[in-house]
Amino acid sequence: MRVKTPLPSNKVAQSSLSKGLALLTAVAEKGSEGVNLSEASTKAGINISTAHRLLNALVEENFISLDPYSKLYHLGLMPYEIVERAGSDVAFLELRRKLHSTLLAIQAEVDGIICLSVPSRGESLCIDLVSGSSHITINTLKIGARRPLGVGAASLALLASLSDEEREKVIVSEAERYLRYGCMTAEIARYAVSLFDSQGYVFNNAYVIPDIGAIALPLFSENSLIGAISVTTTISRLSKERREQIAAMICAAVKREGMQVTRRH
Repeated sequence: MRVKTPLPSNKVAQSSLSKGLALLTAVAEKGSEGVNLSEASTKAGINISTAHRLLNALVEENFISLDPYSKLYHLGLMPYEIVERAGSDVAFLELRRKLHSTLLAIQAEVDGIICLSVPSRGESLCIDLVSGSSHITINTLKIGARRPLGVGAASLALLASLSDEEREKVIVSEAERYLRYGCMTAEIARYAVSLFDSQGYVFNNAYVIPDIGAIALPLFSENSLIGAISVTTTISRLSKERREQIAAMICAAVKREGMQVTRRH
């Protein structure tokens, strides 16, 4: 009787992927110096035989390369090809590096969760998040999360920065998607962005998550919209007076980085 070999479980496959990514990161961190098998396995926290097998697989797929003389591993061609295919999204990494200390400074002053988002392919993309010892936790707010323009404070700020005609076009096209996010609707999006010109910021008044609100301001560099910074906390901590204080704080912080929160006319 023939015995069928059981297929690997998703858990095992995921574990192997995680280990492979840990090894790839270990190689990348050493840059041009390269890293040997022992150091890579130690850095990734993987036993040496498993590390050797996974590193060979990464070499086979051109994610890393192995110098046969020095026995050192270096980044291969594939990571660079992936970065090239990402196109304009790569610029977000530089913006993240530039503003990370600013997000930390804002978080230290106001508490809450500070998010940096950018416009990407017609959506809002979260590229950095600082929560520190914040009193709130939001599982849906993560680095890499994409939202339709208009969902969430930072996304509302990006939407509000568009022309009236562009705003309406986005709202109409995303109306059905809005319904997947809490109490969000096209009408709420219109109302929220309509207050931007008079307030100087947008306010997410618990539209998506009950009792959780946020304010956000857009970021401009050389008159081009490049992103938005939001501060998320409980509604009880977002009185009108406090919102204005936070908005002023964000404005001052980004100005120190040579950016603005409004377009220059």
